[in-house]
Amino acid sequence: MTGALAARWLLTAVFAAAELGSLPGPGRVGTARAAARVSEVFHALMCAALIAMTWRSEPIAPVWFLTALFGCAVIWFGLASLGGVASWRARRLPGLHHALMAGAMIWMITAMPAVMRMGSAGPARGAMPAMSRPTGPAAVLAVSVLLAAYFALAAVPWLACAIAPGRRVTGRAAAGHAAMSAGMAAMLLTML
Repeated sequence: MTGALAARWLLTAVFAAAELGSLPGPGRVGTARAAARVSEVFHALMCAALIAMTWRSEPIAPVWFLTALFGCAVIWFGLASLGGVASWRARRLPGLHHALMAGAMIWMITAMPAVMRMGSAGPARGAMPAMSRPTGPAAVLAVSVLLAAYFALAAVPWLACAIAPGRRVTGRAAAGHAAMSAGMAAMLLTML
């Protein structure tokens, strides 16, 4: 139980750091800034939901609401990846990554309860109960492992963008994205 508690606190710290990394910084005003604020709000909502999922096995809001909310985030980030005149790598890949992350949130909200219902009731029932439970259906396991592998690998380039020579963190947003990607990978694996 001590390991599970430590994992919960570690994931809470990771998602809180990711949320801090997505907070708005000083910069431009106008339409571009307003669009960036929408992205920042979706990041903050995802981080808050992941913190809640770390401590509770039941959703913090009705499943339909969370699915609709993160569905809007998928659409927002997907459309954001299509716009602009920036290069493919600089503009589209991060948007697609965030759309996939929002989609993975929907996956965890809708597919994971089936896995969590398979285990026995007991002291671990409240928070991250699957840590001591058998694995779920093969399809859920396969998709979750693939998503976890993707997010673990996706954290590396974000981390590389965040760290300057001399091992100083210079990109707060990139560090937040790296933390959220690594945390999503860990969360997907611990929920199995």
